[in-house]
Parts: sequence; structure tokens; C-alpha cells
Amino acid sequence: MLILYLSFTACTSWRPDSLTPQAVVQGHPTSLRVTRTDSSQITLSNPILRGDTIVGVGPETAHARVPLDSVLLTDTRHGDAGKSLLVVLGVAVAIVGVAGAYVLQCNCFDMKR
Repeated sequence: MLILYLSFTACTSWRPDSLTPQAVVQGHPTSLRVTRTDSSQITLSNPILRGDTIVGVGPETAHARVPLDSVLLTDTRHGDAGKSLLVVLGVAVAIVGVAGAYVLQCNCFDMKR
């Protein structure tokens, strides 16, 4: 189950938002990558809007604030169903392969008994 969970969370990518930064934050994304007007970037977890500032948890669990007038663009994470399906199929094939190799090596079905 842990492998599947990690596989599903890994199959995401950042995509640029076409909405205003205010609208994006009001959609309650779990993480938000903000590109500032000076081209620097910061990734915020659980961003919220406080007045004219986006507030969230930045790197190293420090609170970070980004004024809206310094936001050039925002990106949010989106799942990729195709990648997720390929990972699940890959994990299933690996499990079947390992189980098959074990059965062949252990002589579990020895008919001479």
C-alpha cells in the first residue's frame, strides 16, 4: 500500500494557472509555486489570502508571505492519470514477477511427494 501511495503522489506535475493569484488561492490548493516579479520562486504549502498578501508555509516549515503586487505567476500541482496508471501496472507486474520467481525457486509444488 505504501508503494501505491507514493506512486500516486509522485505522478503530479506543476501547471501554470490562468486565474488571478487571488482566485487560485481561494480555490484552496495544498501547495502553490509562486514566481515573483524578480523571477525568484517560492513554494508555499496550504496558502491562504490575508488582505493583499499570500501567506503559507514555505521551505523548512517557515511561514512565508508574498504580497500580491509582487506575484508574476502561480503554478499548482495536478495529477496525471496516465502516469499513475503506468506506475500501478508496473508495480503489479513487478509483484507478479517476484511471486512467480519465488514459486519456481521454492519447489512449492513438488509432485513427487
